[in-house]
Amino acid sequence: MIEQSSVFDAVRRGYNDLELSSGGEILDYFAGISPDVMSGHISNIKGIVFEQEVTNALNEQGFEAIMFEATNHPVSDIALMSDSDIAAEVQLKATDSISYINETLAENTDIPIIVTSEVAEGIDSALVIDSGLDNVALEDVVVETLSGAAISSVGDSVASDAVSEGLGELVADVALPISPIGVIGALFGLPFL
Repeated sequence: MIEQSSVFDAVRRGYNDLELSSGGEILDYFAGISPDVMSGHISNIKGIVFEQEVTNALNEQGFEAIMFEATNHPVSDIALMSDSDIAAEVQLKATDSISYINETLAENTDIPIIVTSEVAEGIDSALVIDSGLDNVALEDVVVETLSGAAISSVGDSVASDAVSEGLGELVADVALPISPIGVIGALFGLPFL
């Protein structure tokens, strides 16, 4: 299950002005943003949460994965390391748009993409890897968190009834089943760790 604190961490990582803000301060910041502008923020934050979750899952599965410092790193989003060197770079796309993934594949024909489950099911490419996370679930966690809905305590350690009951069924219990793990190792010629 994705914790709401992950959303706050993503905001701190992606918004320099909020990098030292508490959960409550982050909620206050987004409370004043109009809905049409908020959709762009939700998309951005969802992408950062996805990067964090996939990186954590890969590390838990024995890979040494790191996020680039800049959230807008060109072409790739995370690196797989081997002996302190970058062995491979990977893109991550939290979307439900198959056409967006196809465009990305056309632009970068040799960089694998870890995607949300909705699009993974619709694309037949060895370069597309299912993260095991649903785009809808990611977006719901971000929206629920930033709207302050069902939050039982203010701060970074918050609990949401909606997240624990409803979204918990939609989101794989993070050891994300990057499926299969051998695909990633095989793509990059990395040994199983």
